Amino acid sequence: MLIRKFDHRGRERARYEGDILERSARAVRLRAVWQTAPVTLPYVTIETGDIVIEDFYADQWRNVMAFHSGATGKLKGWYANVTRPAQISHDIIDWVDLALDVWMSADGDLRILDEDEFETLVDELEAEVAATALAEADRAADDLRGRWRAHANDRIAAGLGERGWTIGTAESCTGGLIGDTLTDRAGSSGYFLGGIISYDNRIKRERLGVMAGTLETAGAVSAETALEMARGARRALGVDLAVSATGIAGPGGGSADKPVGLVWLAVSAPGIERTERHIWPFDRAGNKRASADAALRLVLRALNPDPAE
Repeated sequence: MLIRKFDHRGRERARYEGDILERSARAVRLRAVWQTAPVTLPYVTIETGDIVIEDFYADQWRNVMAFHSGATGKLKGWYANVTRPAQISHDIIDWVDLALDVWMSADGDLRILDEDEFETLVDELEAEVAATALAEADRAADDLRGRWRAHANDRIAAGLGERGWTIGTAESCTGGLIGDTLTDRAGSSGYFLGGIISYDNRIKRERLGVMAGTLETAGAVSAETALEMARGARRALGVDLAVSATGIAGPGGGSADKPVGLVWLAVSAPGIERTERHIWPFDRAGNKRASADAALRLVLRALNPDPAE
C-alpha cells in the first residue's frame, strides 16, 4: 500500500510502501521498513532497516508509529503525529501533518514535540483546525500512555516469569491504582497475588508492620515508610516482589517541606531494594495516575537493572 505524507499546505513531503497487517472500515495497520539514512534524535536513533508498525485512522486526528529495531526486534518507542484524519482508499493512504507530535519511549518517557514548529504555522490553519490539533496532542499522549502500560505489563510479566516470582502492592495515595494497572493484563492472576491499601497509618502499622517510630520521625510520606511498606507487603502477601506508594495526592494536605504532589515509591525483592521520590504537578487524579505509572517503571528497573548501577 502506498503512503503519502503532505504538509498543511498540501505539498507532498514523503511517500513509501507498507504491507497491510489489519484493516477495518475506519483504520489500517501497516508494516513498513525504514529505508532512508539513520536519523539521530535526542530521544531515539532510527536506523536503516528498522521496522515501523503504523496505525492510520479515518476518524481520528492522529496516526501512530511503533518503531522496532530491525536487528533485534526490540521496541524503541511510539511516535504519534497530529494530523487531519487520513484519507484511506483501496491502495493509498494520504495524510496531512499538522506539526505537533508526541513521543513515548519503551521505558515510559513521554515528550510533546515540535510545539515551536506548530506555532509558526498556526496562523495558516483555520481556528477550529488549530484548536482540534492542540486537543489531539493531549489525546495522542493518552493513547501512547495506554500503549506503554500494556507493553510495561508484558515486560513485567516476562521478568517475573523468568524468575518464577510473584508480585503484590502496598498503596496509600494511589488507592489501589497500581494493582488495578497490573491486573489490566490478561493472565496477571498467574503472578499478581494481591495488594494492601494502607490509607490510614494504623493499617500501615498493623497490616504492613511499618514501625511507629518511622511514622513519627520520618512521616507517612517518606522513603523510610515506603520501603517498610514494600517489605511488609512481601511478608503479609507472601510475594517475591512488592512495590509501594505513599504520598500527597492533593489538592490539600501539603506543607513547605512536603508539598502536594510529593510521592515516595519503593520496591523490595530478593537482593533488590530501591526508593524513588517524585513531585507531580497535576490534579489529584493526575498525581495518582503518574504515581502508578512511575511504580511500573520502578518495577521494570528492578527486574532489568542497569549494569552500571
